[in-house]
Amino acid sequence: MDALGKKLLKYQKNEITEHLVYLNLAKISKGQNAAILKKIAEDELLHYHQFREYTGQDVRPDKLKVFFYSFVAVVLGLTFTMKMMENGEESAEENYETVEDSFPEIKKIILDEVRHEKLLLAEVEDERLNYLGSIALALNNSAQEFTGIAVGLTFALQNAKATGSTTLVSGLAATLAMMASEYLSQKTESKDDAKGKPLKAAFYAGGVYLAMVLMIVTPYFIFSSHIHAMLVTVAAVFVVMVVFSFFMSVVKDLKFNKVLAEGLAITVMVVIASYIIGILASKYLGLGR
Repeated sequence: MDALGKKLLKYQKNEITEHLVYLNLAKISKGQNAAILKKIAEDELLHYHQFREYTGQDVRPDKLKVFFYSFVAVVLGLTFTMKMMENGEESAEENYETVEDSFPEIKKIILDEVRHEKLLLAEVEDERLNYLGSIALALNNSAQEFTGIAVGLTFALQNAKATGSTTLVSGLAATLAMMASEYLSQKTESKDDAKGKPLKAAFYAGGVYLAMVLMIVTPYFIFSSHIHAMLVTVAAVFVVMVVFSFFMSVVKDLKFNKVLAEGLAITVMVVIASYIIGILASKYLGLGR
């Protein structure tokens, strides 16, 4: 098979793969979202058959890619998944243009791909995106506040379980305070309380806050060494911040490095300040002795 034929088979495989991805996304969506995604899936299947007319072969989809995007949609939401796929659509458009002279129908496929992007961005709705601000606030606050508390108490108390227990009690109280604060904040700003946005925002913020607190304190109940527990906690928080920064950069079309650097810079400053406070407390207040 010549070079053009190999390229067409590659594009054909991409079309049948995305056909199945969009079908899966439609299955986990409702109403208008499901209808739009089904229509896009049908278009992708049409593209597949157009390529097949030229190649004369059937190709199997990339099942790993189908599973990956379907899994990501369930875990991180429809908007994040669509943004990732949009980047793939842009690459596909550029690749298709390289064989446009040999394959005239490619122009229609390119136009369809562009239309897909517009439909996805303009029509598909993701409820979780409405609460992204609440989630970001809760995650950043909890990461900075309780990583700082845990690090400070690690050196002040010099006892893993005591540090974990103290941080946990503080975290549970702070979670309730965060939920109440977010509810009142959203209720003040929201003009459509009938949809329950303030209450949902409070639960989203509270859920993220509590999850972060539990993640931060868990190592202190697993490791007997308070230093080992602290190192595991700091590493876990770093991983979470990297993942969330990537999520924000994709959904909001921001630069990943900038988002991550800002979040880490603030957290590091809080941790360093907490470390100094913990050392001073241990030395002058007699804690941990």
